Parts: sequence; C-alpha cells; structure tokens
Amino acid sequence: MSKLKVLREVNNYTQEFVAETLGVDQSTYSKIERNPKNLKVEQAEKLAKLYDVDVSDIMSSDITISFSHNTIDKGLIQNHFEQKGMFDQVLQAKNEEIKILMEQVDHLKKQNDQLLKLLESK
Repeated sequence: MSKLKVLREVNNYTQEFVAETLGVDQSTYSKIERNPKNLKVEQAEKLAKLYDVDVSDIMSSDITISFSHNTIDKGLIQNHFEQKGMFDQVLQAKNEEIKILMEQVDHLKKQNDQLLKLLESK
C-alpha cells in the first residue's frame, strides 16, 4: 500500500477530492497514488499542505510519516494495517465531533430565527 493512499484514507479523503486539490483528474491521481515516483515537486508540495506533513514525508519511499501538527496524537504511522485500530478511533472521534458541531449549528440557526422574529416584530 502506498504512503499516499494511507494518508488519503487516514484523512478520509476520496481520490476525487485529492485529484481536485492537485488539479488533475481522478484517474491521473490514481496512477500517482499507485506509483508516486511520477509525482511532481509542485504536487508533492500541495499534498504536504493538504495532509499537514513535510514535503520530505511525501517524497520519501519510507512508509513512516511524521505529522507536523500531530493531528493524530500517536505521532507516527508505521504501518497502515497495524495502526487500523488507531485510525478507527480517530475516525470515530471525528464523527463525534461532527455530530456535536452539527448540533451547535442547529442551535445557532434556531437562535438566529428567534432573533430575526424579534427584529421583525419591532
């Protein structure tokens, strides 16, 4: 499994999303993901920014990735399969955070509606 695929899956991105970020179509990105040796420096820089890792992490053939801002508290991804449990926990935490944020958005929408009604009545 390529490092680019691991990074994409850890971040729960689709190939289409990453391809759009790079300015290429999905089939082109799929080829890059399978054979990252064809990755251009500009593309590596965009991927590093997207995944918040160093460009050297993107360009190296080593599967170990160190996160710049440590979005995953465990620090390093050493092997996609060995770390699957950790990834599942991260995804679960993200889903829980999304749920909480959606509830907050709903609450704020209700408050906004109430304020608009108050303004209209005055």
